[in-house]
Amino acid sequence: MKKNRLVFLSIASLLVLSACGGSQDSGATSSSSEEASTTSESTPSEEQPSSSSEEEENCVIKEDTTITIWTTYNDTYQAIINKAIDAFKLVEPHVTVNNVKQQGSYDDLKTMVVNGFAVDNYPDIAAAYPDAVSDFILNAKALNIEPYMLDEEIGWTEEDFDDIPEAYIEMGQQYIIPGTYSLPASKSTEALYYNQDVLIGLNLSGVDATINDGKPLNEAYFNSLTWEELFEKLVPALDAYDQSLDSKSKIIDRTTYADWAWVGYDSDDNFFITLAEQYGYGYTGIDQITGNGKILFNNDDMKGLMKKFVGYYNNHYFTTKGVIKENVNYRSTKDAMLFSIGSTGGVKYQFDDKNPHNVGVAPLPYGATGQRKIISQGPDLAFLDHKNENRSKATWLFYKFFTNTDFNCEWAINSGYSPIRYSVLETEDYAKYADTNQPDQTLDRLCAYNAQYAATVGDYLFTSPVFKGSSEARNQVGTIFAACAAAADLDAEIDGIFQTAEDNTRLKM
Repeated sequence: MKKNRLVFLSIASLLVLSACGGSQDSGATSSSSEEASTTSESTPSEEQPSSSSEEEENCVIKEDTTITIWTTYNDTYQAIINKAIDAFKLVEPHVTVNNVKQQGSYDDLKTMVVNGFAVDNYPDIAAAYPDAVSDFILNAKALNIEPYMLDEEIGWTEEDFDDIPEAYIEMGQQYIIPGTYSLPASKSTEALYYNQDVLIGLNLSGVDATINDGKPLNEAYFNSLTWEELFEKLVPALDAYDQSLDSKSKIIDRTTYADWAWVGYDSDDNFFITLAEQYGYGYTGIDQITGNGKILFNNDDMKGLMKKFVGYYNNHYFTTKGVIKENVNYRSTKDAMLFSIGSTGGVKYQFDDKNPHNVGVAPLPYGATGQRKIISQGPDLAFLDHKNENRSKATWLFYKFFTNTDFNCEWAINSGYSPIRYSVLETEDYAKYADTNQPDQTLDRLCAYNAQYAATVGDYLFTSPVFKGSSEARNQVGTIFAACAAAADLDAEIDGIFQTAEDNTRLKM
């Protein structure tokens, strides 16, 4: 039966599948690498048997062929990729897969790929967001993987298509030229992480009797927060409560960092784009007649929202990574902040080994006058064209192999990203991973709650239009809040801040 819901399994289903929880790999995730590029070739490990003549006869690629994959994944991810490469070598012995770990962010990786087009130095597969894939297409270097994906002999079966949410596949088809140019590998969204040990059970009725109807704070309350409730009721009450306590009983550290805040958001561009989507004020769009992109974010409503959030910032209620740079770790601890908004794919960053505590996972707050919307993110694997049939075919075969149920399960458990296959959720390993019956104040417990949260928000996920210049639009709106927060006279400067972001975007359109 065709599965057409983005929500993978209900909480009840996960609990039914759960076995006894076990300890999971706690290696950190990363969206960028601080290390230099490294390369691993696809040579079988010493413990693996060499390919038999029968395997060579059954392989698809009959000539020695080399393909390359570029990512910025951390060492935990690289180990899984290399494990897949070794196993793939036994299936396709004539294919060598070079796994290159590049330095920098996803934007840096996109730049490396685009710059490499002129000198024929670019990979066959690259971790990339849709904006980057659009640039690859505009440079006529993107590979339409669809003919291989639909091939009767080497393509996905009907069961494969049923096993992967249609929305994930459609994201690789949302470009100006028909075809499939990227496919899912790592999917995530955003969540509100909070310090449960400090907040759950805290009674603020002495400060504001209307908060949670005068009852102690509980999970249900955090699961239904609006931005207005958070910043105009809850955080002011927490602030007042904390100031009434003696110095040894404080629930947040106001002294270590000059730019401390109750709530931190670790992505300035996601912050702006999500607010625009939730309140319906506009970010970007597509002209239905010309097919070109449209800039919508330079409007009075978004300026008003930025002014409101700058007010929260000035009171130490709210801050972003773009404002404070690297001065504060984005974890929901009383040493930095009690709430942290970040990617479900980076869940392990929300746990502090030096200050272990129970971390709650709640949906992103939404606008009281808008809709609950949460961004869908996570890099796809994009395919690049080298005008070589064997390379193109090998590229597809490796992607297909790497994203099978077994490897995608291992990938999801060790990364924190959501699985891209329904069948992963039906495995014993993932059921254990998502079982919340874990010891208190552990990373395993946080990862389990994170996995169950991600399985419930599919109906609220959104993506933004992709067009020439959409990548720059994201970059530019990501600068707006920090510029507003730093303005000496925001009323006088805000029009210029927004206009500069629009002008810089148009230069790339």
